[in-house]
This record gives sequence, structure tokens and C-alpha cells, in this order.
Amino acid sequence: MPPSSRAPAFVTTQEGVNNPDRKGAEAALHNLKQAQAEHPFWRNRFFKACTAGHLTKADFQFFFGQYYLYNRNFTRYLAALMANSDNDYHRARLSENLWEEGGGQETDKRHAEIFRKFLREALEIDIDNTDYLDATRFFVREFLDFCLRSHPAAGSSFLSLGTEGIVSRMYTIMVEGMLKAGIPDEFLTFFRIHIGCDDEHAETLEDMMLSYMHTPDWYNTCLSSMNYALSLRHRFFESLYDAIQGRKLQGVMSRIQARRSLAPQFPDPSQIRFVSGQRGAPLLEAEAERPNVKSTVERIPFKAEIIDTRVVRIPPGKLNERHKHAHEMILHVTEGTGRVQVNESTVEVKAGDTVFVPRWSLHQTQNTGDGDLVMLAFTDYGLTRRAYQNNESPPARPALRKEEGVLAQAVADAEE
Repeated sequence: MPPSSRAPAFVTTQEGVNNPDRKGAEAALHNLKQAQAEHPFWRNRFFKACTAGHLTKADFQFFFGQYYLYNRNFTRYLAALMANSDNDYHRARLSENLWEEGGGQETDKRHAEIFRKFLREALEIDIDNTDYLDATRFFVREFLDFCLRSHPAAGSSFLSLGTEGIVSRMYTIMVEGMLKAGIPDEFLTFFRIHIGCDDEHAETLEDMMLSYMHTPDWYNTCLSSMNYALSLRHRFFESLYDAIQGRKLQGVMSRIQARRSLAPQFPDPSQIRFVSGQRGAPLLEAEAERPNVKSTVERIPFKAEIIDTRVVRIPPGKLNERHKHAHEMILHVTEGTGRVQVNESTVEVKAGDTVFVPRWSLHQTQNTGDGDLVMLAFTDYGLTRRAYQNNESPPARPALRKEEGVLAQAVADAEE
């Protein structure tokens, strides 16, 4: 259970800077940091998407547009903890943090201003006209409320172990995702600064937290406060990831709900008919001697948003690549005979047969006849292209593969 935002029941019984037992402090801090490192926050879907390179610049525009409300209020959290502390030494240390956050005498080096520059120049965000989600406003309000109302021991744990102490690892993951999204490293100064310097800020807050070790139930208070900060952020990131996913499909869903047709009232016959013997747009040609692979794939150019129709052709005695993909697929055999393997199952097929291939299933088809094996492949690629591959062209397989090593690597990649 997350701790209440009310101040814990204990009070400080000693003024000035405390000097807790060194071994006890090190053991407690070690256990708290281990709990920090293992918190479910690090497994949130936004981080997973960053690491996998599934996010686009538009996704980061939305994410950091929302994150800006938290960022621009950060000095308020420190100020709240400072105002809540009755220890002048702690307040002096916190004021140093505020001074550094503010850029010292160089106002253009204020961290908030550097972040705004990142938003404007790297992501082209209009920071004055951002529509913040309710989840964003709740996250910021809860953060400030906890710092204002909590005992300094709880507040310093909340802001050290639960906030400043995670910055380096957190921003490293974000930078990885942004670089994979094509955002130049030259725009990521804000993150580089915080990856390098926030450990010192966390240490200041940790020292403040450790000075209260003599208070009743100190360890559990610190643990629950840290967990609450991480849980708040976890829910916030998950909410933003849900919103990112929803935004990708919003246009399609809006057109469906509005009953808007994709076709003109009197479409040209070529827009709705694909004539037998006609060739589609080349999508893939694969060939390699040792795996006995040879196949072609063409896309039928219908103006569909979700359904993607393809023609797969495999010569006699040949196979296509063993692979898998995010979209699900129905294969309908129009000519020839063959054998289709889906994961561990193998089925014999002939003209008129239909096979279902679930998404992310490893599959391969072999032509067992004397003539070409021709199949119509119906996929929901139009959906997964938006939801999984970010509405961009897939990092797809090359148009031509003749080198066995390249093909083998492609098969190995598919099996991961």
C-alpha cells in the first residue's frame, strides 16, 4: 500500500546534524537502493518501447509535452521539502540544489530553460499551448502534496531514492529511445547534464534522510516513501504510454465511428478489383541456395487502412524464409500444393485451402508440387504498422537476398 501523504506520526528528537552509526547507515541504504533497483517501475511499457526502438519522434513529442508540467515544477518540490525542514543545515544544502537547478548567475543555464530549449528545438513543441492529461495533473499534484505534508525524513526519501536517485538510469533509457527515434544527440544536453550531476543531488537528500535514522520506524517510512514516488511515476508513465498507443489509432477509429468511407462514391474499377494474372507492387524477393529458399511477395494496391493483401509465389521444390511478424495472417492457396509450418505444427495444403498464422508465430511454407505455389496473404499489417511500427515503413527485410549469411541472420533475428 502506498503511504499516506500526511506527515508520519514521529517527530525529530535531536536538533542539528545527526551522525548515525556508519555500518547501520550503509546497510540500510544498501537495502533501500536494492529495493529501488527492483521496483516494477523499471519494467514499465514506455521504457520497454524505448529500449526496443518502437517510439517515434511524435511519440516523444507527446510524452515530453506532458512531462514538462512535472519538470517546470521540480524546484517547487525541493522548496516544499526545504520549507518543511526545521534544520538550517539541511535547508542550506537544499538551497545549493535550488541554486544549481536555477543555473546560478547564468539564467540561460537554468535546467528548466535547457529543458524548454529541448522541447522547442528538438521536438518542436508549443509549450504554451499544451493540453495536459488528467493523469499528468494528478502526478504533479501528488508529488507536490507529498513534499509539502510529509515529515522531512519521508520527504527526503521521496525525493532522493524515489526521484533524484533514479534520474541517471531513467534518462539513459530515454536517451537510448530518442536516439533510435532519430533525434540527434546534440539536442539531448538536458539529459546528459542530469545523467552526470544528479547523483550529487541525491546524495544531499540521502544525507538528510539518514540524519533521521534515530526516529521510530525510520526504515519503513523511507521505504514506503520511496516506493510511493516510484509507484506514482510508474502509473504516470503507463498512462502516457496508453495515450501514445491510443493516439496512433485515433484517426482510424474516428473515421470508423463517423461512418466515413475510404472510397469515392464512384470508384475506378482498378481501386476495387485485382485481375487474375495481374502483378502487384514488388515487396520482397528472397533467394539462397543452401536453405533452398526462393520466393517473391507482391502487395495488391488496395486503398485499405487495416487489411493488407499480398501475393506469395514459391517455385517448385523451394521454400520461403522461416520468419515471424507482428501482424496476423490468413494464407489462401490459389495454385499448387505445399506444406505450411506454423510454430510446431505442419499442414499439407492445396488450391482452395486456407491457413491461419497468428501474430508472432514462426512460420515457413514449402512448395511440394510441380508448378508454382501461389497464395493470397491477408494481413492486418495496416493496424500493426500504426500500433507497433509507428505508422512508418517497417525496418523491413531487404528487397533482395542472395547471400546465405544475410538470410541466416534474418532467420536468427526472427527466432529471437
